[in-house]
Amino acid sequence: MGEHAILCVDAEAISGRLLETFEKKALCQTVDFEDDEDAPDEDELAELDSLLVCAAADCVAAFADVFGEAFEPIMDTFLPHIARYTKPTFAVSERAMAVGCLAEISKGMGVAVTKYADAVFPLLTAALQDKDLEVRSNAAFGVGVFIEAADVDAAPLFGDILRALHPLIKADDNAHNARDNAAGCVARLILENAGAVPLGEVLPVWIGALPIRGDHLEDLPVYDAVCHLLEHKRAEVEPFLPALLPVLRQALADPATLLSDRSRQRLAAL
Repeated sequence: MGEHAILCVDAEAISGRLLETFEKKALCQTVDFEDDEDAPDEDELAELDSLLVCAAADCVAAFADVFGEAFEPIMDTFLPHIARYTKPTFAVSERAMAVGCLAEISKGMGVAVTKYADAVFPLLTAALQDKDLEVRSNAAFGVGVFIEAADVDAAPLFGDILRALHPLIKADDNAHNARDNAAGCVARLILENAGAVPLGEVLPVWIGALPIRGDHLEDLPVYDAVCHLLEHKRAEVEPFLPALLPVLRQALADPATLLSDRSRQRLAAL
C-alpha cells in the first residue's frame, strides 16, 4: 500500500504518538532503569532516544509528502517541536534530523509552505552556518527546496546563501553528499532567479563540483538549470562551455544520472 496506507489510518492518533516522542514523553522514553543491573548506560539511552526522535521526524516528513498542501494542520502542531531541535544545544544527529525534516516538509507541502516562511526559512539559512557538515548539507538541500517550493522573493539573500554554500561546493570527494546538495541548491537559485546569481563568479565553482556523484536526485535541478542558462543566459555561459561540455557528456553517459526528458534531449543536442 505504501504511502497510501497513511491515508487509511487515523492521522490524528499517529500525530499524538509522534508528538509524545518529540516531547520525550513516550512510554519507552520514561522508563526508570535505576534498579536494573542490565540497563543501558546514559550514553546508550541518549543514542536510542535520538534514534527514536529521528524516526518520528521521518514519519512527519512522510505525512507532508502524502498530504501535500493539506499538511498544514499537522505542520502547525509539529513545527515548534521540530524547530527546537535545530538549536546548537542539541546533538548533531538531532540538529541534522530537524533541518532535514524541515527540508522534506517544504518539498512535500509545495507552495503551501509559504505560510511558514518567516518561521522555517531563517532556521534553514542559519543551519548553513552550523559547525557540523551533515547539518550544513541538509541545510543546503533545505534552502534550495524551500526557495523552489515557496512563493517568496529570496533573491536579496542569494549573496549570503552562496557565500555559505561555497565551502560545501568545494568539499572533497569524502563529502560528496554535501557537495551534491550544495550544487543542487545553486541550481535551484538559478532556476528561481538567474539574474540574481553572479554567474561569472558562481559558474566556475559550480561546474567544478559536477557531475553529481552521490545523490542523483540533485541531477534534476542541476541539469534543468544548465538548460535554463543555455536558453536564457547563453552569452554569460559561453566562456564556460569548454569546462561544462565534458561534464555533460559524462553525465549523459552515466546510467545513474536522472534527467527530465526535455533536459536529456536538449543536452544531447549540444
